[in-house]
Parts: sequence; C-alpha cells; structure tokens
Amino acid sequence: MKFSKIKKNAVLAALCLLLGTVPVYSEESAYDETYDESDLEYFYWDLSYHSYKAYAAYKADSLYDAGYTEDAFWYYRSLAYFYPKYYKGWWGIIRCFSGNFKNLDFADSEILIEKLEKSDFKSARKKNETDVIKQWNNELPAIQKARNERAELEAKKRADNSYNMKFVRHDGVLEQYNGSDPEVIIPEDVTVIGQGAFRQTSISRVVFHKNVKEIQKDAFANCGSLKSISIPSTVKVIGEGAFRQCMNLESVELPGTLEKIPNKLFQGCKRLTNVQIGKGTKEIGVSCFTSCESLSAVTIPSTVTKIGDFAFSACPKLTTLSIMSDNVTVGKRSFYGTHLEDKENLIQRFGEEAFK
Repeated sequence: MKFSKIKKNAVLAALCLLLGTVPVYSEESAYDETYDESDLEYFYWDLSYHSYKAYAAYKADSLYDAGYTEDAFWYYRSLAYFYPKYYKGWWGIIRCFSGNFKNLDFADSEILIEKLEKSDFKSARKKNETDVIKQWNNELPAIQKARNERAELEAKKRADNSYNMKFVRHDGVLEQYNGSDPEVIIPEDVTVIGQGAFRQTSISRVVFHKNVKEIQKDAFANCGSLKSISIPSTVKVIGEGAFRQCMNLESVELPGTLEKIPNKLFQGCKRLTNVQIGKGTKEIGVSCFTSCESLSAVTIPSTVTKIGDFAFSACPKLTTLSIMSDNVTVGKRSFYGTHLEDKENLIQRFGEEAFK
C-alpha cells in the first residue's frame, strides 16, 4: 500500500465503559480544543483516499467493526479535533465510550452530545448509523436519576466515619489505605497521596477531588485491579513509579498542569492502551512507558521539549507516534523495540540512537 505524509495531530483520550468501568475525568474538558491543519504533525495515509478526513473516517469505522475499539477511538478523536463540524468524530467517540450505544451514562456524555448536536449530524449522517441524539433524549431522565443516586451514595460514604477510618492520614498526607473496597473515594482533607499509600491493594477505581496536589512515589504501584485513572488538574507533582506494574491499567488521562511525567510512571503496565497527555506538559521521564506492551498510539503535545531515555522502549505494538513540535530532544533508546510506521522520518529528526 502506498502512503504519503500529511501534517497531523491526534489527541488520545481515555477510553471508558468498553469493559464496564466508569473512569472519572477532570472537571476541565479537553473537548473544546480544536486544531487547524497547519498544526498537524507527520502522519501516513493511503493515497487512494482524497483526504485525511475520508481516510480517518474509513479507518475508524473499519477498526471499530473489527473489534479494535481503542485504535478506532484514536481516529475518531482526530476527526473531532481537526473537523469539529463533521459529525463522525463526535459520533464515534460516543460510540466507543458507550459500548456501541448500549449505555450513554458515562463521564462527559452530555458534553459530547452537545458537540454532536452542533455538527452536521442531522443532515450528513448515514441512514444505518444510530440516531444517538434521539436515544439520548429518550434515556436522559433515567440517566439523571442514576447519577443523582450515585452522588447520594458517594456523599454518604464521604461522611461515614467507619469508611474514613480506613485512610491513615496526617496533616493532609494520606499515608496508608487499610480498606478492601474496590472503589475508593479520596477524603476531601487529603492534599497528598503518600508514598506507597495504595501499593498492592485491590482497588479498581479511584475518585480524586480538587484538593489533591501531589501523588508521591509508588503510591498506586502494583495495583493489579486498577483499570483506569484520571489525574485532576490540581495535581502538579507525581512521584517516580506511582502507577508502575499496574498490570490491568488500560486508560490514563494526565493534565497539562503536570510539567513532568516522572520516571517509570507506567513502567510495566502491560495492558495500557490509551494515554492522553495534556498540553502544558514539558518533559516525559526516563522509562516512563517502558514495557507497555499494548500501547499502540500516542500524541506528544507541542509543549513537550524533552523525551527521556527508554521512554517508550519495549512497546512492540506502538506504531503511531505524533510529536507535535520540532523543538524536542529525544533520549537514547526512547523508541527501542517499537514498530513505528514513521520510523525513517523519526530517525532523520532525532537520530538512530532513539531506536538502538
């Protein structure tokens, strides 16, 4: 197949509900951000398609139909960023988050529905595509009721003294979690998640709040049941290896307020498939994503100026890497053991040391 380069940026976001999990996203939505085609980085596309828009729409739908939901999401998300008036991107993101429209009660669903309503959905959608706006309006009362019930339960849990006693904390630092709940709500008086506080626990979901400012070294390391994580924008510092060896972690959202993604942060997270790095981050640390064996696509925002040694090494499924700036230094073996489609171009930009 013949390919050609075009400039492109595709921002990867956290995938939810595909496996029945409900990640909690930061209050600031990234869906308002759009890009002009002049902002695009190098990417390959099939010349038999007359535009990247047509190619991405085809790839997204075909990948989803083949069962590759996380890869399809990547293309749907890029369509939404570059062509916000085109319905396919917003429709596809909702499709991924809802498990092919089976459950519209997911984080940011109302934001995405609003984006879809402002697109050309009503006039341009294909007849065989689900009318998700009509479905949303029909299901909204039940969704609102379920959300209110969950909010009440969470409020009761926060006020429950026996629940709060599971968190050992001192002067705002959560030093240790002694509970066994699969879903954990961080107490509101906590500003720092201490070193190893949740290490090797059985938690599967964490609800942060706006008071959390720091997550220390190994805080969630070796949490084998944790499937998704969204760091709130209030967090400015994360310690080394805070989420390393979380074998079932699949989805990660990092805010742009985090200037450095620390060394070994997700090292050995073998099922990690979706990573969103916020615009504002300046550095990706040493071995940050080493041995993330399921990671296939990542976008590096234009604010990043340094990618550390071994940052993405031993990621055999990593084929698509969009680096949004030419003003980036790349460490040795940063991409060793990957299968990047744009390898030759990346070698020209950053040298062979990045690969061997």
